[in-house]
Amino acid sequence: MVESHIFSITELTRFLKNIIDAEEFLHNIWVKGEVSNLKNYSMGNQLYFTLKDDSSQISCVIFGANKLSFTLEDNMQVIVRGKVSIYEKRGTYSLHVQYMEPAGIGALALAFEQLKKKLEKEGLFDQQHKKQIPLYPKKVGLITSPTGAVFHDIVSTIRLRNPSVQIFLLPAIVQGSGAGQSIAKNIALANQCVDLDVLVLARGGGSIEELWGFNEEVVARAIFASQMPIISAVGHEVDFTIADFVADARAATPTAAAVMVSLPKDEYLQYFLSSKERLKSLLMGKLKEKSMFLAEINHELIQSIQNTYNNRMQKFIMLRSKLEALNPRLIIDKGYVL
Repeated sequence: MVESHIFSITELTRFLKNIIDAEEFLHNIWVKGEVSNLKNYSMGNQLYFTLKDDSSQISCVIFGANKLSFTLEDNMQVIVRGKVSIYEKRGTYSLHVQYMEPAGIGALALAFEQLKKKLEKEGLFDQQHKKQIPLYPKKVGLITSPTGAVFHDIVSTIRLRNPSVQIFLLPAIVQGSGAGQSIAKNIALANQCVDLDVLVLARGGGSIEELWGFNEEVVARAIFASQMPIISAVGHEVDFTIADFVADARAATPTAAAVMVSLPKDEYLQYFLSSKERLKSLLMGKLKEKSMFLAEINHELIQSIQNTYNNRMQKFIMLRSKLEALNPRLIIDKGYVL
């Protein structure tokens, strides 16, 4: 037997760990697999799971799980980036995940669908909760960036169509970090401090990342809790956000929202006059309908009285005939008494 160094378990594990730690390639490695055995430790904001393929598996952990833009679930195919490490006490190796995205679909797209499904199930999109948008609002609240082109487009459109409409700007962050919180905060502020007829959430078009502030759950719940009606005017006509589904109305563009809340006085007067004519026509129609109904009821009533009278008269005649047949004078007149 050739003499050689005999390793302890600790020495062997540490030796292997040093090899892995020295390999820079394993510090930032991409791995694809299926999630299983998912465990969520909310106290430490950690997710533990197994990543597997057809023949192998590796234990994984991700710290700061709340930074994920989607909800991780078992059986989900994901792509992760992380660092391979050995846990010396157990002699097991694992992958410390630093980034994760769904395989085959973007993380934001998946997060959008997950939140949409959740809120729809809770009833936040139901038509029964939608508030009526006033036809002729006098005070319009505008939640948008004060420096963007959208603000100037909306103001100029409203001023051109109906200068009497008052515009109240609630400046908000509409893109990037803190956008969702800023939008939600202004919705709550408008409901608490300002007497408005309608609120407009507005932003120009952009990518899903740029519009993401309007897809955050905090914004959806702020819209749903609002006591005043809200119009969502985010992006272009083809862009849809969670805010669009929860809001009381959706405008295809910010300019379209400005048109919705700035009906010119002459158009409003024309609408009022046409509504008056329609109401008059409707009332006349109802009056004619009721008159015909009353005439029909009157005819039926007279007919019923006549029928009742005829039936009672016929019964009276029959009873009188029977009574006369029992009259003793008839027998006496026939001479049977003599």
